[in-house]
Amino acid sequence: MADLPRKVSALAARQHGVVTIRQLTKAGVSRHTIRRLERHGVLDSGYKSVRRLTSAKRTLEQRCVELSLAHPQAYITGVTAGMLYGLRKMPKRSPIVLGSPHALHVRHKGVTVRRTTKIDRADIIERADRIRIASLPRLAFDLSANLRDHDHRSVVDQLIHEHGVSVVELIALGSRLYHPTRPGSDRFLTTMLAVTDMPAESDAEHRVAEALIGRGVPIETNTQWLDLPNGGRARLDLAVPAIKWGVEIDVHPSHLGVIGSTSDKRRDRQAAMLGWTITRVTGLDFTDFPAMIDELLAVHSARVRDHAA
Repeated sequence: MADLPRKVSALAARQHGVVTIRQLTKAGVSRHTIRRLERHGVLDSGYKSVRRLTSAKRTLEQRCVELSLAHPQAYITGVTAGMLYGLRKMPKRSPIVLGSPHALHVRHKGVTVRRTTKIDRADIIERADRIRIASLPRLAFDLSANLRDHDHRSVVDQLIHEHGVSVVELIALGSRLYHPTRPGSDRFLTTMLAVTDMPAESDAEHRVAEALIGRGVPIETNTQWLDLPNGGRARLDLAVPAIKWGVEIDVHPSHLGVIGSTSDKRRDRQAAMLGWTITRVTGLDFTDFPAMIDELLAVHSARVRDHAA
């Protein structure tokens, strides 16, 4: 029986004892030889396109390589990815969690497939051992569906302070992925509110109003009501009635979801029918408060010029 070429052995060692049929044939191993190695128990055919050296130790990493090579559009996530990254608060035993844009029929037991339609290229990292794994920011969101509130907060703290994940990218990712029906969405936003000490809505309004008034803008707080064309009424967080300019402070998690943001946009269109311009401030804006205030001042100045024309 022919031995495997040295370069296949080196490849298998790097990939935890797992190789693909394509890798074998590219290295000069014929299909006939592959079948013979399978018959003699040297290779195990766990997946159609993937083979495992039976002499290699069965590990979590090996199973993750198999899944990554067998399903190249999927990625390891959830508590499994947390264990591979060495994060705290991960359960000792758990099914392997596989994220995928499509429904998968996985042959191995002990694998949970989590289908997701929102995957950006930056959400997935391919390691040198060919394991496709969630990036740390994406994992922070995915873990919110598996961990309890306190544990999720602890893990996010670890990602920020030990792994260099920035608060800004976490908030931006939450804004992209949040949806009221997506598991873990509310927990993720609750964690971010705690981690960033993001101001409560009333406090946020006060901070913005105080900063604008201090720069000479005659802002009013919670006094301006609009009777909208659709029959509804809306009270603006901050307003300068003389130029029909309103500022809405959207730091509450409900504003980040599809339903909340759609409602906000509809209300803005209704206000525009009355000649009002609405400018919105989100929790992410508070990470650079001075820059946000400068932008609001510029919008106010432009609104004054337009109103005077």
